[in-house]
Amino acid sequence: MRAIRFFEDWVVIASFMVIVLVTFVNVLSRYIFKASLAFSEEITINLLVVLTMMGAVVGIRLGAHLGFTYLVEHAKGQVRRFLLIAGTVLIVAFLAVLLIWGGEMTIAQGLRGRATPSLGIPQWLFTLSIPLAGALGVLRSIQALRTALHEDTSAEAVIERLAVEAAPVIDADEFQGGRK
Repeated sequence: MRAIRFFEDWVVIASFMVIVLVTFVNVLSRYIFKASLAFSEEITINLLVVLTMMGAVVGIRLGAHLGFTYLVEHAKGQVRRFLLIAGTVLIVAFLAVLLIWGGEMTIAQGLRGRATPSLGIPQWLFTLSIPLAGALGVLRSIQALRTALHEDTSAEAVIERLAVEAAPVIDADEFQGGRK
């Protein structure tokens, strides 16, 4: 699971970094050379799709998606369990559609040899993020359900878990500069 988490995080980070870099270079190019880079829009739009799809998976993993949680947070016992399971079933159904139709679209683009107009990059490389996010989203949704059934999922508890995950881990030796 650590490898999957690493993959999810770095796809999001790399996509964002390339979008920022290409956009920055394009802005400089427009102001300095009075010419826009033809490929910049193509790269940024395709990577924005990748960023959005994989970012949604990371959001599921972290429990950071916006939602109407009032009913679930205030429900008790079997009602809470039913609401959690019903919500997860709906999310998994949506993600399964992304997985199936996104997979079909990716395969069709690969078979047709469709490429991006400016750079000629195979389009399926970008489209692959849709079924991949569907599959990873299903996995993360089931994990989130398991967590929600056994842990506190109130807004305060989620914020605390996010803070713990985002905080750097510093050893006592590192904090003291290696001296004891």
